[in-house]
Amino acid sequence: MKFSIFAVIGLAACGGGTQQAILQDKGSDTMVNLMQRMSEEYSKVDPTVVIAVSGGGSGTGIKALIDGTTDIANASREMSADEITQAKAKGVDPTRDIVAYDGLSIYVNKDNPIQSIAFDQLKCIYGSEGTCNHWKDVGVTIDCGGGDDTIVKVSRQNNSGTYEYFLETIIGKGGKFTTTMDESGTQQVVDVVGTTKCAIGYGGMGYVTDTARFVCLAKTSADTCVVPSVDAVKAGTYPFSRPLNVYTNGAPTGAIKAYIDWIKSDAGQKIVLDGGFVPLPK
Repeated sequence: MKFSIFAVIGLAACGGGTQQAILQDKGSDTMVNLMQRMSEEYSKVDPTVVIAVSGGGSGTGIKALIDGTTDIANASREMSADEITQAKAKGVDPTRDIVAYDGLSIYVNKDNPIQSIAFDQLKCIYGSEGTCNHWKDVGVTIDCGGGDDTIVKVSRQNNSGTYEYFLETIIGKGGKFTTTMDESGTQQVVDVVGTTKCAIGYGGMGYVTDTARFVCLAKTSADTCVVPSVDAVKAGTYPFSRPLNVYTNGAPTGAIKAYIDWIKSDAGQKIVLDGGFVPLPK
């Protein structure tokens, strides 16, 4: 790398003893739980390296990389052309490593009878020009109390890579979201959906719970729907999958390279699988 911001601190008194590197790792809220697990396990592999993980969204991590305040930016989307231009103007050379894959999933409450949903129905629910405000508008009969079936539309904040990916793929470039309940991460989306019978949300596939489940997803109503799974994402049959990325300033070296190499190793990829995401192909 051209530079690294990681700090090195002496742990022993009087200037002796072990040196410890502290790497800053910031970005995607979809990836934050996964990267926290990675950092915890890696500290057992190399106790001289501490990885300080924080979320805030893919856009936040990418901005931190551009500004030189993080060593690693986690992003559930690719950097935009504008972001790359901004980075290069500041002497930063964004270099991407794919560390896992994800099936972006549609979540509903466990008591919602809906079995499948298509992209055009999601656009009708989430798009600013959509007219699907009640579950009956997408063919679902549900009583959320007093005969009401209003769809509670849960989304992500606009600094999220998941938000950007959903917007571009479902609503379309240049499109806009309707009014939604915006949450900071997939965990928060799933928490709302799990306690709200008429809610729908979207996010990474690693967050399914006993109270919030996946909906089988199809590109069109004529297609066979597919439930997000490791096998479906690997096979390319799930229609809403994406890579999970880490960005560094230039090709990683030293402690940063060692850490990313470990993430991509069998040990790191087991954590990916255990976290509900999809490992890299062998």
